[in-house]
Amino acid sequence: MSNGPSLVSVPRLDCEKAVQDGMSLLQHLDKGELQEFMENDMVEVNVNNVIQDLEEIKKIQQLREMLIARNRSLAEYNLSLEPKLASGRERLIESHENRETLQAQFEINKQALANLSDQYSSDTTMALLQTATVQAEEEAEKTVDKFLEREIDVDTFIRTFQSQKALHHLRKVKSEKLNELLRQRTSSQCSYNL
Repeated sequence: MSNGPSLVSVPRLDCEKAVQDGMSLLQHLDKGELQEFMENDMVEVNVNNVIQDLEEIKKIQQLREMLIARNRSLAEYNLSLEPKLASGRERLIESHENRETLQAQFEINKQALANLSDQYSSDTTMALLQTATVQAEEEAEKTVDKFLEREIDVDTFIRTFQSQKALHHLRKVKSEKLNELLRQRTSSQCSYNL
């Protein structure tokens, strides 16, 4: 999934082999070479040279260099991802702020809807709709009367009467449907309470 550098497995140091290799190097020295090796001011240097010549130590040095290069590569790769990460972080912050704004607006709208619901009961809505239906019917009848008394011409009558009757029928259908829904809700509440 990652396109970055992969990790390097680290082999374990074979201590026994390192000690055996060191001992085999020292076993080949004669007494004079050993005394020279053990000179006080050169002992530390000589021991370090032997240790550095051990195959296991050379492997560790190579592995160390490889790990340093790998770590450098990983660090450079991680640094190259910084702009993308910063951009993603900014988008996340923006999205979070946008969500909070939308949540606040939702809460305001929810409260306004609750206030309106409390303000207009279903009975009040039904009464208002029935009144509006009757008003639309009365307006249509007034238009008929005006036409019969020749106060308006035929084109005006047809245009006005059609729109008024359409409004009346629409309100009447809505009123009947609301009445039906209220009866169903009332009957379901009654059966639920039993």
